[in-house]
Amino acid sequence: MTSPNISQAEHAALLARVTIETVTGHAKLEQVFDLFEKVWQPESGNPPVHRDMMQALAHSGNYVAGAFRGGDLIGASVAFFEEPQHRSLHSHITGILPTVQNGHIGLALKLFQRAWALERGILHVRWTFDPLVARNAYFNVSKLGALPIQYLPRFYAPMNDGLNGGADSDRLLIDWEIGSSKVSDVVSGAGEVPTPESLGASELLSVSEAGLPVMKATENRFVTVATPNDVYALRNSDPTVANDWRLAVRDALGGVLAENGVVVAVTRTGKYVLDRAPGSEFVKATVEATS
Repeated sequence: MTSPNISQAEHAALLARVTIETVTGHAKLEQVFDLFEKVWQPESGNPPVHRDMMQALAHSGNYVAGAFRGGDLIGASVAFFEEPQHRSLHSHITGILPTVQNGHIGLALKLFQRAWALERGILHVRWTFDPLVARNAYFNVSKLGALPIQYLPRFYAPMNDGLNGGADSDRLLIDWEIGSSKVSDVVSGAGEVPTPESLGASELLSVSEAGLPVMKATENRFVTVATPNDVYALRNSDPTVANDWRLAVRDALGGVLAENGVVVAVTRTGKYVLDRAPGSEFVKATVEATS
């Protein structure tokens, strides 16, 4: 009998018009390597993941998977086990060709990863992402039900590739409790995501008419932290303003998380919705609905 998790993964793959499978063998791993090169456009000699590392990960039972359409690789993901041993998976990198993004492929890849992990008794999947990338923040928190647990300033050295442009590599660590009923509800569309309006949230970090970050003073328990509309384009057009956003989000979002605040939702525009004083029954119910 097919498990509900496999069914969700298969449905997502059908919606995205892809076939997702684990990847082994030098020929297919070379395709994964080439795909990551096209997505990240790294500096010479510094690929996102080395070929031999992927071969070692796949051979040792870790996770390397690809999304194929008509025999062509259009997305891929690499992950490895982390502590506690074989109970948590660290999803290191996931990439989709720019020409086919926004076609449900990311969701299909993540749900396949979830099914693969649950079959092996893994309870959590964790990964990091750039908190300035609005669409990723919305996808991770409000579409997958993952919970940001730590802000990591300068997690990597400056990354001189086509996406990061040598900027500070701040990352947000996400925990995805893949076996929980909460996550099942969110990925199936049954989970109710709170809005800033429903919580009466006020702005802690907003955006000006000129697109600049504006920090605001507020004593409100529920606050929002804005992000730039397209940080990748901003890094090319105005690196100084992009760096201003990096520092502002680091102070606002990182500051709330450092004081044990929680992210309860992210809007479609990439606005984080946070509770600075979690603990009440209302907030617990809200967090359960979104994580």
